[in-house]
Amino acid sequence: MVDLCNSTKGICLTGRLATDRRPPGADGIPGHNGSDGQPGPQGPKGEKGANGKRGKKGQPGATGNPGGKGEKGDPGELGLTGNEGPSGQKGEKGEKGDVSNDVLLAGAKGDQGPPGPPGPQGPPGPRGPPGSRRPKGSRPPNMFNGQCTGEACAIPNDDTLVGKADETVSEHHFPQAESVITSIGNSTQVLKVKETFGTWIRESANKSDERIWVIKHFSGILVKEFKDWPSLLNNSYMSIQLPHYFQGCGHAVYNNSLYYHKAGYNTIVRFEFGRETSETLKIENALYFDRKYLFTNSKTYFNLAVDEKGLWIIYASSVDGSSILVAKLDERTFSVVQHVNTTYPKSKAGNAFIAQGILYVTDTKDMSITFAFDLLGGKQINANFNLRTSQSVLAMLSYNMRDQHLYSWEDGHLMLYPVKFLRGTLNQ
Repeated sequence: MVDLCNSTKGICLTGRLATDRRPPGADGIPGHNGSDGQPGPQGPKGEKGANGKRGKKGQPGATGNPGGKGEKGDPGELGLTGNEGPSGQKGEKGEKGDVSNDVLLAGAKGDQGPPGPPGPQGPPGPRGPPGSRRPKGSRPPNMFNGQCTGEACAIPNDDTLVGKADETVSEHHFPQAESVITSIGNSTQVLKVKETFGTWIRESANKSDERIWVIKHFSGILVKEFKDWPSLLNNSYMSIQLPHYFQGCGHAVYNNSLYYHKAGYNTIVRFEFGRETSETLKIENALYFDRKYLFTNSKTYFNLAVDEKGLWIIYASSVDGSSILVAKLDERTFSVVQHVNTTYPKSKAGNAFIAQGILYVTDTKDMSITFAFDLLGGKQINANFNLRTSQSVLAMLSYNMRDQHLYSWEDGHLMLYPVKFLRGTLNQ
């Protein structure tokens, strides 16, 4: 052993000399693990591994608090009228009341009843005084021209015509021969649409109005307005929403107003275009629900018509459930001034139109005209001629006095038929 000390620096080395070599000793006992070193720098991102297996479904969470109330949704479309419910049980007989000496006041006026049948012919009146001699050259008034002037012919603004229509309309009136339709000409197709049911209308009263209105289906609330023929063919239109849903295919336009049946009610609506204002008129004793249609082929309860004599409503009586009635409207007051009972059963009718004050009714297949009724004279007239050869669904049939054509909607085909009056035949 050699000890090397440097006292000046305080260092001492002790060890064996290089020449003093011996074999290594046995291994020592392993030392304790050292503490973890500092983490190394982050390596590059590895490739995406395969998706692991789906874990088990966890337990449902706690129920959350209810959300706030949502906004009110838009109302749905008006549904069809439901079937009439069964009659209720008869109530028990009430107790007999005490006799009263009080003066009974008159009750409120009841609803207007249906027109009664014509009464029997009265006895002849007393002979009148002899008339004065008429100057030569003067002519008696024409009793067959359908015209009526003077105070005696004014239409009263009350209910004096109710129940007397069949009497008043027939006095001294016979239809002029040239007002009667003798035949219908060949049809012309204007347009084809996909809807089986619908109505297309032109203004009758104003010849300068070129607008055309199309109302698709037998129930809805929208009207398409086309400004002229090219717009109709190009399908360029403006949509108009009505104030009430319509029912059927019997609408009419007269003096810038649309007349139609309010769905689910015995009510006719007059809607004025442009101003978009409306009025309603209730028609008593008319069928208007439970699929008891006036015209089953077109699912129509009320058929509005316009001709040279004015505005009409064709409907079926709820009194006997069968007869076809016609009401004459006063456009100014929007009221009924006459009721005419044709007594013709609706079960034999397919459709109908009015021209020159005469009602024409088709057979159930809408192939020909089988019945005609003079509304001003109050009696049936002879009329029997073909209308068409097609057996497609005839949803709408309307006469337009502007061009003297029938407008029809046949299984989506918009058609025109020229009308031939007797006067045209006589002139040939």
